[in-house]
Amino acid sequence: MIAKYGRQLDDVKNNREYEALTKEIELQRLDIQLSEKRIREVEVSVVAKDETLQAAKEKMGEKNKNLDTKKVELDKIIAKTEKDGNKLQKQSESQRQVIEERLLKAYDRVRTSYRNGLAVVTVERDACGGCFNKIPPQLQLEISLQKKIIACEHCGRILVDASVVDALAQA
Repeated sequence: MIAKYGRQLDDVKNNREYEALTKEIELQRLDIQLSEKRIREVEVSVVAKDETLQAAKEKMGEKNKNLDTKKVELDKIIAKTEKDGNKLQKQSESQRQVIEERLLKAYDRVRTSYRNGLAVVTVERDACGGCFNKIPPQLQLEISLQKKIIACEHCGRILVDASVVDALAQA
């Protein structure tokens, strides 16, 4: 465009045409400078984004290495606990033979109805360990006597005294 306007300047017939063409040439040069400035800004932005990308890739590589080591550790832990889990599962199956059918159904129903799967909880600080609602003192006394199976009035979980859990942990 600048070359075209330069050729037209040679054929100018009056002062007004000359000024219009020089303004057009000047505008074209300003457009070129503005475009070059934008190009430089974009190039700087691309370099910055490349650096950010490289940093993110390095960080991702470190995280993947950490993930791999954690997976190995988890596999080792699973292998160790699998034997204990199978042993406890066998004990559970043998104990299910001895317990009444209606109690097992209630236990299974409660266990499947809650996210954490706890069907038997302790009384902690005068409250149910599952729903954390307050337990009346008379009911706490009955729980500590261990004469019968007592369920929470609010959530239906089976309540046991903390001493029972401590005794099982020691055994």
